[in-house]
Amino acid sequence: MPYQEIIYLINKVVGTDDIGNDVVSSETTTKCYAKAQSIRTNEFYNAVEVGLNPSVEFVVKRLNYNGQDEIDWNNERYSVIRTIDPKNKFDIVLVCEKKIGVN
Repeated sequence: MPYQEIIYLINKVVGTDDIGNDVVSSETTTKCYAKAQSIRTNEFYNAVEVGLNPSVEFVVKRLNYNGQDEIDWNNERYSVIRTIDPKNKFDIVLVCEKKIGVN
């Protein structure tokens, strides 16, 4: 299956406000081609046990991923809740959970 989905990896720049609270001062996005795939059954049940709700996995080239914890896919935000190293050294799997109330 080809890398036909377009996702945007989101980098957040965190700064501090006047009273010392961490705030996101800016975001940059990086366009990336990915393969979307369903969550595997055991992955789903393991995540649900700890209060997470994975909804999709994306396979991306390892060179494109730099630890981002959010992505945008089809104008919807997802949190990266876990990464999986597949057997090949060129890819990485991002297990994602849809963010509620965020566009």
